[in-house]
Amino acid sequence: MSRVRRLIGVVNRYRLPPMRGLFRIVVVGVVGFWAAALPANGAPLAPGPQRPKLVAEVREGRRQEARASWWGFDAHDSTAILQAAINSKVKRLIIDRQSSPWMTGPLTGVSGQEIVFESGTELVALKGAYQGRSDCLFTFSQCEGVTVRGEKSDAGELPVIRMQKEDYQSDAYQKSEWRHGLAFFGCRDVRVEDLRIEKTGGDGIYLGTGSDKIPNGNVLIKGVDCNANHRQGISIISAENLLIDHCLLRNTAGTAPQAGIDFEPNDPADVLINCVVKNCVASGNSGTGYQICTQSLAGRSKPISIALDDCVSRGNTQHAVHLCSAPKDPPAGRLKITRFLAEDDAMAGLAVQFNPWDAIRIDLDDVTFRDCAKADTFFAPLYLQGTDFVDRPAGGIHFNRVTVKDEVDRPPFFVRGRKGSRPAEVTRDLTGEILLQRNGRERTVEALDAAE
Repeated sequence: MSRVRRLIGVVNRYRLPPMRGLFRIVVVGVVGFWAAALPANGAPLAPGPQRPKLVAEVREGRRQEARASWWGFDAHDSTAILQAAINSKVKRLIIDRQSSPWMTGPLTGVSGQEIVFESGTELVALKGAYQGRSDCLFTFSQCEGVTVRGEKSDAGELPVIRMQKEDYQSDAYQKSEWRHGLAFFGCRDVRVEDLRIEKTGGDGIYLGTGSDKIPNGNVLIKGVDCNANHRQGISIISAENLLIDHCLLRNTAGTAPQAGIDFEPNDPADVLINCVVKNCVASGNSGTGYQICTQSLAGRSKPISIALDDCVSRGNTQHAVHLCSAPKDPPAGRLKITRFLAEDDAMAGLAVQFNPWDAIRIDLDDVTFRDCAKADTFFAPLYLQGTDFVDRPAGGIHFNRVTVKDEVDRPPFFVRGRKGSRPAEVTRDLTGEILLQRNGRERTVEALDAAE
């Protein structure tokens, strides 16, 4: 239908009275404008018509803020539209809410850009895409000054980044654990805030290395809900000056390790320096709540420094906190756990494996382990796996204001070493006391005595 015929239809629909002169010109002009904005079926156009003039002003550097819908919107596939908007390198790009989700294939980010998800916006992985085993929804490679954040609704709901996990787990896809939601490789000055990232084919957020083993540096992840991802909520391969604050890490299920957060370097050159996790909750994951796996680091690696502060682990299928090191040539460093609560985790509240007493020091201060490993006969609320080296036994764990609530009649602290050995023979430098609560009573025991 031509615009003229549509205009006549609108005039007839509203039965406009006869008009003369300038007044008629104005009224008909206004009606004509709205008629031109209607599609053939008379329904409103899909939000976000293309705005070439505004896009040109962005390209000319006259606008520092833009809306993705200026480049267009396609309810079926907006990949090219979104990538063009990102490639404009506008300083602030708003992915604005549409009547349906933004459907997209893999996207590549740029430096110096803030991407803002408007309240109510959904960015969803395109069905049938992501056939590459390492295809991520958003990839940032050696970028600087990157922000990806959402705007909360008045009810506190977060904008959503969602992939198609069930599809990637089917026979239609080559098996993989690297189809991440947000992937950063060797980036600096990164902020990710106020988003829900769910059902990815790998991790909600992945912090990998760039070329020449460049770590991610100065990274803030705050207010993010990582829900029902395939491998981890967040994976940290290499990072320096990292803060993960007020995040939910829940319902990870798909392929191991299936943790809430996993610190797991791939190479001795990777780093875990000044990494702080605070005010976070890891719950309902099929693996561990907070995992630190340093087997790929070595004595020549830079010492690790990780802090878990004011965090909760609840109802995970494995441990609350698990540190597994490299006994032959372990890295040095420190894991500090402060004001931490673990409850109803199926395995140990704290499990430490293959960490010699003089390698990674572990400090616990104001920590409670409540009803952990209730039905497990191998683990206890606290678990320490010895090493095979007589001259470098396991240990280096220091307890201060640590409470274990355990209704099972057993030592609250299991130490496993050489067959037939006693805990005192296979450990060194276990200090402090444990407050044991059982059957409505409590008593204080020395850390080593708690393992006897």
